[in-house]
Amino acid sequence: MALDLHKRILSAEVQSSKAGSQVIVAGWASEVKSLGKIAFIKLRDREGYLQLVSTDFKLIGRISKLTNESVIIASGKVQKSKAKAGGNELELKDFEVLSLAEPKLPIDMSGKIETDLSKRLDYRVLDLKNPKNLAIFKIRSQANASTRDFLLANGFIEMQTPKLVAAGTEGGATLFQADYYGKKVFLSQSQQLYKQYLLAAGFDRVFEIGPSFRAEKSHTMRHLTEFTHFDFEMAFIKDEDDVLKVLEQWFVFLLKDLKVKCKKELELLGTALEIPKLPFPRVTYEECLKLLSTISVKLKFGNDIGTDDEKKVGELVKKKYKTNSYFITKYPFGLKPFYIMTDGEVSRGFDFEYEGEELASGGQREHRVDILTKQIKGKGLNPKDFEFYLMPFRYGMPPHGGFGLGIDRLIRYILKLENIREAVLFPRDPERLMP
Repeated sequence: MALDLHKRILSAEVQSSKAGSQVIVAGWASEVKSLGKIAFIKLRDREGYLQLVSTDFKLIGRISKLTNESVIIASGKVQKSKAKAGGNELELKDFEVLSLAEPKLPIDMSGKIETDLSKRLDYRVLDLKNPKNLAIFKIRSQANASTRDFLLANGFIEMQTPKLVAAGTEGGATLFQADYYGKKVFLSQSQQLYKQYLLAAGFDRVFEIGPSFRAEKSHTMRHLTEFTHFDFEMAFIKDEDDVLKVLEQWFVFLLKDLKVKCKKELELLGTALEIPKLPFPRVTYEECLKLLSTISVKLKFGNDIGTDDEKKVGELVKKKYKTNSYFITKYPFGLKPFYIMTDGEVSRGFDFEYEGEELASGGQREHRVDILTKQIKGKGLNPKDFEFYLMPFRYGMPPHGGFGLGIDRLIRYILKLENIREAVLFPRDPERLMP
């Protein structure tokens, strides 16, 4: 190779380079045009596009044989572009083909022809070459980094918990079974058990961003069988509102951070992030029922608020409180898991809602082993089947609470993506195991 890859700069750096400077670039030839006396290569790299231009007869002949999506390295002189978009382009001096692409691509790469999402996922590597898709995952990467920054600054310790477990924390119906040296094990549904173990061990505040698995045959635009779970738990709380305060502060911090650090990517996607004001409204379950009754939706205490009604609540809350971010609190205990603390029929569980969609679910946990055992029985379950869960509670558990949230769903809703699969590099659902 005559051209030195170590001297390569990205397309964004070319735009800030002085006219007349000699540079080396590399990337994919997203478009190739040969118009007789002049030829163009539209080079794409991680930072965007750069036009390469040549009037050299020998180079034009070589360019005409180049296929779209071939990988090349090129050298040339920076010059002002005469194109309408302006900026800099490269007067091509030489180029080498590092990898020649097949001439017929299985999906359209120009964006002129709409391709079905299922086919796009079949050829996901090609689909991800679209700068808009790259922007999604740059934003997702920053979202994880911003989350870590916030939590570490607020005294949380990051954890990594087992994904092979002996039993599930949320019921056996949604467990994936696996073989573990002849023993039956399951893929973890959540970090719930282990984060509570760590609070019993005195860690005080913990969080994890990691995979979880649900064997649910859901075919919706908001569910996956493998998802990235963001979970935190905090000890020595007075009540669930202590958790809500940290959650809402994190969410505002996240949106502000993304707005600054991902400005280019948000503009490319046409997404304007609205920063909600603190504190978020605490809308009780009973108030939700009253709001729904104003539009002739009649639900009794104890009824679940379904997806369609949840969206209607979001519209009504936005009209009343002028915000798209709020909490639904004081759910009936019958709608929450056995480990949520209860005040009679009303629990200390909550949902975090954004644009009328549930982003997170959590609450204050019951930390007193005798009451926890009664609640297990009250749900029609056998405490012996939960001995693995109850063990740490027998040796001193502080008052605590937390929540769980899917990063995939978070990215989908803040970027207003049509399908959750667009927010995942290689999504897994009941039908898809490849690529």
